Amino acid sequence: MILILLLSVFVSAGVWQLGRAGEKYDLKAAFSAGSITEVLKTLVNDDEADDYRFRRFELQGRYDTRHQILLDSIVEGGRTGYQVLTPFHTADQTVMVNRGWIAAGLDRNVLPAIEVPGDTRTIRVRLNRFPVPGMRLAAAANDSDIWPQRMLFPARDEIAAALDKPVPDYQLLLEPDQADGYLRDWRAVDVGPERHYGYAFQWFAFALMAFVIFCVLTFRWNQQHRKLLRTNRNAND
Repeated sequence: MILILLLSVFVSAGVWQLGRAGEKYDLKAAFSAGSITEVLKTLVNDDEADDYRFRRFELQGRYDTRHQILLDSIVEGGRTGYQVLTPFHTADQTVMVNRGWIAAGLDRNVLPAIEVPGDTRTIRVRLNRFPVPGMRLAAAANDSDIWPQRMLFPARDEIAAALDKPVPDYQLLLEPDQADGYLRDWRAVDVGPERHYGYAFQWFAFALMAFVIFCVLTFRWNQQHRKLLRTNRNAND
């Protein structure tokens, strides 16, 4: 019974890791495909976002220079900093553009300078979902009159409430060759599928070890049992 339970846990964990590896592989493939497909000129609806994830867009509009959001606790190269989310007003709607990562200063009360000109411009971007934490906590209260605002993995509704206007349920990653951005080493996933394959191998190895140990212990128990039976027969003779 214990063996069956252990095997179920180990094999299930290995299969889950293989599934995660497949998901990461698909995301990397989608990211690569988005680099070679045509550039789109019109944004998509929220329910289409997954189908257009990592696709490139070319948009004309202007940045909102007064209302920017700093995505807090983003780590790059072992350093903690922010990703800069800036509203971009097109002719039809407002969308959040991620202009890249900037390091945090030693004094967390002093925010980095992230000013950007508000002139009309054309930008090239790549569609992606907002970053999501492993576990979402309750949103901290922000002073809506103080900008830029620091937010920790905000949902779309939190951003829309802060801006007091609707925004799509996705962000646009500013392409590395575009002006007025920061560090933009965009990747489909932070952890590649190879690591998940490694984890899956470990779980399956645990399952094999548990089965081998069970077989060895069973064999030894049978040997001891047969030895005990022979001893009892000899004693009775």
